[in-house]
Amino acid sequence: MAFNQKNQQVSGGQVNIARGARISGGIHLGGGPGGDAADLAGVLTALLAEIQQAQSAGHISEEVAEDVQHEVRQAARTAQQPTPDAPAITSRLSRARDLVSGIGTAVSLTTALTNAIHTAQSLF
Repeated sequence: MAFNQKNQQVSGGQVNIARGARISGGIHLGGGPGGDAADLAGVLTALLAEIQQAQSAGHISEEVAEDVQHEVRQAARTAQQPTPDAPAITSRLSRARDLVSGIGTAVSLTTALTNAIHTAQSLF
């Protein structure tokens, strides 16, 4: 959905809840459609760190952490292919989310995985 913000004046901060911004000429700023595998790689790298933190804090077991990390790493490898397979990426991330979704202490990790799925869907 596009709209004209010509002559818009903002005092203070402005939040773009739709994420990302397109400017004439194909310039793209931020997340949302039009990103690339590098955008997703950053999200997945941060996600791997969050998985490790959840395991270190005792929110998830070592076994669950290893399984979730495996799915995220496989999603990252798929995302780095010349022609990324979006359904395969989102499937891997969904499996990772399913592994932690029933663990009450891993709510933030479940949310992070859901956000990674949305990022992947918006990029490919």
